[in-house]
Amino acid sequence: MTAHLLALTVGPVQEFIAAARRTRDFWFGSHLLSEISKATAKAVQGSVQDHVQDNGGALIFPAPQSSEDLDPDSRLNVANVIVAELNNSDSPAAVAKAARDAARACWRSFADPVLASYQAVITADVWADQVDDVIEFYAAWVQHSPETYQADRVRLMRLLAGRKRCRDFLPAKGRAGVPKSSLDGLRESVLRPPQRWPEPSRRRLRVQDGEQLDVVAMVKRTWAPASGNPRYPSVARVAADPWLRGVGPERLRPMLDACRTLRNDVLHELDTSVDHGHPHYASFPFEGTAVFRSRHRHLQQEAELDGAELEPLARALAPLTRDFGEPSPYLAVLVADGDRMGQALSDLGSAEAHRNFSRALATFAERARDVVHRHQGVLVYAGGDDVLAFVPVDQCLACARALYDRFGETRPTGSNSMPTLSVGVAVAHFMEPLEDLLEYGRAAETHAKHPRPEDGEQDCRDALAVHVIKRGGGPLAIRANWPSDPDQRLQKLAEWIDVRAVSGRVAYDIRKVAAVYDTWPAESAQAAIQRDTIATLKGKQPVGGSRMPEVEGFIQTRVAGAESLRRLGDELLVARQIALAVGQAQLAAATRDGLR
Repeated sequence: MTAHLLALTVGPVQEFIAAARRTRDFWFGSHLLSEISKATAKAVQGSVQDHVQDNGGALIFPAPQSSEDLDPDSRLNVANVIVAELNNSDSPAAVAKAARDAARACWRSFADPVLASYQAVITADVWADQVDDVIEFYAAWVQHSPETYQADRVRLMRLLAGRKRCRDFLPAKGRAGVPKSSLDGLRESVLRPPQRWPEPSRRRLRVQDGEQLDVVAMVKRTWAPASGNPRYPSVARVAADPWLRGVGPERLRPMLDACRTLRNDVLHELDTSVDHGHPHYASFPFEGTAVFRSRHRHLQQEAELDGAELEPLARALAPLTRDFGEPSPYLAVLVADGDRMGQALSDLGSAEAHRNFSRALATFAERARDVVHRHQGVLVYAGGDDVLAFVPVDQCLACARALYDRFGETRPTGSNSMPTLSVGVAVAHFMEPLEDLLEYGRAAETHAKHPRPEDGEQDCRDALAVHVIKRGGGPLAIRANWPSDPDQRLQKLAEWIDVRAVSGRVAYDIRKVAAVYDTWPAESAQAAIQRDTIATLKGKQPVGGSRMPEVEGFIQTRVAGAESLRRLGDELLVARQIALAVGQAQLAAATRDGLR
């Protein structure tokens, strides 16, 4: 008998992660896929008759430190690709079958309790048609020798890619007259007509008028562990975080009391435990909808309340908005992805080197949660070299830099490549549809990996891109490679704008200056354009005049011609949005201190 390398993939990724209306849909879809992948990996580990190493070394990716890492609800996130090394006595087909059965069983462990809890809401025969046709599972294997690991792995992944292209399609079971799921339109809705729902189910589901859910969407929306339904912060809560931090716990107490007068299925209270919750939101562990007056009517309609039930909330909020202003409705979507990971893996000459790299990536994914929480954010997914998070605007640059630095510690032993991290940050309104927010973040991450002509001479990958998508205006995009410290530059500009050393609107005047010098030769433009830029900044009569020498030094090192000045103008516009969030938190804090 011959040893083999085995590779498996589990899905569907798109349905589990991308299709979402609420942040909980996003998070739980990612969690669900990780749990199914974890169960698949554990089945592979358990099916191997003779482990390569005592610690379960048959698995290469993931490479758990102990068998407990593959238990349900462990902190280990497992990607949907699993690679294992099989000994001579192991049958690849048998191991793959056991893994597929485990994936399907794990999915049913989530789906079956939902059906039991919502029988009065679900059309049972439509559910039965869909529930066993959700999991996508593909497997490939090749004969393997330790001396040819690199070549064997390359051949294995090519075979797996080919297998995925030969998709299995079961006969369609469409039903005439039954609406499709609102989230992705792939399957029919499993919901009965709303007028036939019991009132408790209607309150818990919080389904909007006309919204339809298929079996996957229903599980993502409603599954609850034995300990209760895990609440997940909304994008509104992330957007409001700078304002809430500025107001402070003491002034928030009446708001907290008002929120707790409402039912928990109306205004969800978040889990703030250290292990599984969001302890950084302990000062206000509720949905951000509560602090946006414009969303109270929507909350009333969705939760089927009368106006009197929201009166205590409105009364508690009124003095806060009077004293501190309205919270900003913008948040940052952060999407990060490792660069040249394929090349890094190709350089690894043995299964053990690959395992060590897998463990380093798992360590990064675990640290990513702590990094995002430390910057007041909400982690949606961190697996391997991928990160998706929602972060307050005033914290997004520091969070991106911290993730980049942590990823730099994952260099694989035995590889000539030094993996880097490209990070895309999209600043957008929390009322944008979640699928649009995700698309904005992914577009920024793609921009970070691939510079555009207007970015000037920049290297591919190893970069930060920041996009600002304002309602009522065109999108704005800037990008720079990490070695040039774009985060520090933007933070410096935001600081100057916040202290009014630089006008927040001077970017438009700078663009006009750049247009004047478009046709000037580079060798004769630099001194003149620098003088005009500094004069333009001074002409706006900044309050923080004591910072002007510092600003002038920055212009002299940053501006060399029309293109670099135009990019500075774009950076100022992005920094202005960040400064608004920074200033709101600081202004609220200053106002709070003055009211004491």
